[in-house]
Amino acid sequence: MVIGREVKLDSMEKNWASAGAKFVVVYGSHKSGKTAVLSKFSEGKRGVFFSAEKLNSFMNLRLFEKAVSEFSGEEEDFPTWKVAFKRIGEFAKDERFLLAIDDFADLVFEDRTILKDFRGAFENEWRNSNIFVAAGCGRVCFTENEILAENSAVSMRRPVIYKLEELDYLDSAKLLPKETSAIDKMKYYCCLGGIPEYLRLVEGGKTFEENIRNIFLKKESPLFREPPMLFLDELREPEFYNSILFALAKGSQRINEIVAETGESSTKVNKYLLTLLQMEIVSRDIPFGEENKASRKGIYTISSKALAFWFRFVLPNKTAIVAEKPVLENLSEEIDRYIGGKLFEQVCMQYMLRKNKQGMLPFLGSVVGGYWNSLKEYSDAKLVAANQRNRQILFAEYRRNFSEPGEQLLSRLRKNDKLFPEYWERFDMLFSIEQFPREIRNLENMKLKLVDVEGLYR
Repeated sequence: MVIGREVKLDSMEKNWASAGAKFVVVYGSHKSGKTAVLSKFSEGKRGVFFSAEKLNSFMNLRLFEKAVSEFSGEEEDFPTWKVAFKRIGEFAKDERFLLAIDDFADLVFEDRTILKDFRGAFENEWRNSNIFVAAGCGRVCFTENEILAENSAVSMRRPVIYKLEELDYLDSAKLLPKETSAIDKMKYYCCLGGIPEYLRLVEGGKTFEENIRNIFLKKESPLFREPPMLFLDELREPEFYNSILFALAKGSQRINEIVAETGESSTKVNKYLLTLLQMEIVSRDIPFGEENKASRKGIYTISSKALAFWFRFVLPNKTAIVAEKPVLENLSEEIDRYIGGKLFEQVCMQYMLRKNKQGMLPFLGSVVGGYWNSLKEYSDAKLVAANQRNRQILFAEYRRNFSEPGEQLLSRLRKNDKLFPEYWERFDMLFSIEQFPREIRNLENMKLKLVDVEGLYR
């Protein structure tokens, strides 16, 4: 079973059942599950499944030739990709035929003429056929700018687009050993992210710390070297990108902080950050209520949790790890501090988004985001859901624990009433890593909802 992709697979099946030539693009960052989705979708269907390799066009054509030969039962001979695509059209004249190409973006990245031949096939041989092309694409920036853009070589076919994000915290937990506790599910997600291949590295019968050390912190660990190599393999001058990501992992959040940490010029930092943003390796958040993307309150963070963990904990300790010296003796405590702020916030945000989609918030929010009044407040930002039409708003806070007296808590929450007074009906939600004290639990009502870590996974 492909976890977390059921809706997309169901939609692909509906498109398969419809008539006419179809071009479907399944794309996302590295390890997002594109191959698994294409493989699952291809099961039992008449067609050719081809996985492109990082080889030149000629050698990939020979591999494609072999894949088509296995389908046709004949010795195929393709002198060019144009001839190959023409041959594929013959299989789709009378009945549905699937051409699934994994790593399509890699295939055409170095040889753009393949895109032109692909477009030519859709305009000619495939136009009135029953072909169904499913292309799995990495290289997010290239895919969006070259394959999916309106002026791209295949824009005329109006592809059906399925973008695969990393799994959220709840779907990620389905890939962990059944005995994993709720708190450890959350901690694994904050360290490994929603990458299925990484989550499957967690072994049952081992503690959280044992697993993290085995996965990241030994020279033979599967993720001791992989994350930066995997995510940055498309980039030249990786040393500059690594420096920016290291600065972000250490706590730099704004351009001037990254400039100070890296020693690079603001011009260069802006240039490389833009590339990282386009590749979705880095994200930029602005507070609720800010409409301008150029907001001075914007904050930069590393999008991939596995990559962020690598730069935070592995890179500074690589020399010691290679020398097999003890590192991070207080690892559990350091990780608890690491996830207790913004990473826990992201989990809480995903909970709110899920509940909003299910209609289980006090109202249906048209906007869900974070709010901070100043950069100094960013570490203690609130989460906000709002229905702008009905003037309803919900403020959510997240903490390791809520140990303050009940009256003091209520008094602090009422300060939220001064924020966005144009919203008339107001609600509160509290997220806690630890269990709520009884005094706080007794305050829960229709206007105040409490969610601890156990509640996140119910």
